[in-house]
Amino acid sequence: MSRYYCPFCSSRYQFHKTSSDGILICGLCGDPLVKNSLLNSRRIIGAVAASAFLAPLVIMIIFVIKDFSKEKLPHNSDSLVLLTIDKC
Repeated sequence: MSRYYCPFCSSRYQFHKTSSDGILICGLCGDPLVKNSLLNSRRIIGAVAASAFLAPLVIMIIFVIKDFSKEKLPHNSDSLVLLTIDKC
């Protein structure tokens, strides 16, 4: 879906009208509206930069969650004996 805008008017005060020819025009100044593409180079570069900073954070959170889900058993034998006695 393309978005139309008036390059001369402020984006806060824009409202669109359709002329008798079927062309979208600005309701304030009457100039034809310009089509703004959905993807442009600025948005693509911003998305790549954001993912470069957020990817390590997401990977770290995944590894922390995996680490908490593993059950860690103690390595010394005294506490292992206490664990087996408590379960009975």
